[in-house]
Order: sequence, then C-alpha cells, then structure tokens
Amino acid sequence: MVSLKDIYNVKESTFIRLNEQDFTTKQTSVDPETGKISWDVDYKTDFDRTYKEIDEAVQRLQDLVAQEKDPEARELLIMAKNLRNKFSRYKRRKSWVNHLTYTIGKLNKD
Repeated sequence: MVSLKDIYNVKESTFIRLNEQDFTTKQTSVDPETGKISWDVDYKTDFDRTYKEIDEAVQRLQDLVAQEKDPEARELLIMAKNLRNKFSRYKRRKSWVNHLTYTIGKLNKD
C-alpha cells in the first residue's frame, strides 16, 4: 500500500510534532462520578524553532521567485525576509532581557 507521504513526496520532518519541551501540563480536577480528568496545558514559545521555520519559508520563496520570475512572489519574498530580520532582532533582544533578568535576580539573592 502506498502512503500519502510517498504520493506527495513529503519528508517526515515537515510535520511538526509537539514534544515535552513545547508544553507543560497540570492536572486540575477529576470528576469522581464520571472519572473525567481535566488538565491545564501551558504552551512554551520556542524562538529557535520559530526562526528556523521562518527561514525555511524564505528559502522556499526564493526558489519560487527563481522559478516563476513573478513580481508578486518577489514582494512576498521581501516581506518574508523583513519578517525574518525583525524576528531575529526580537529574539536577540528577548534573549538579552531574559539573561539580564536572570543575572539581576541571582545578584539580588546573593
């Protein structure tokens, strides 16, 4: 039997999977009558993975522009590159602020 992955020539890495670093769970309640369990799920932001996915989109758009020579695709490429650059600066700033906050908190404890 042929799978859809084979038909569409899709790499397995294309499908995003959540792993334990992407979220935390906390059991909130259990219904004694039905046995229903309720959970709170907090999703974490993975800046590196998000940047990588934006960068992959830029690469795909570059391939499209090279093949199609379409002005609209070129505009989309420019917007995607701007997004990648802005996100990179945001990620760097956020990382710096988190490091600074951690350092100040550690100094205050000492």
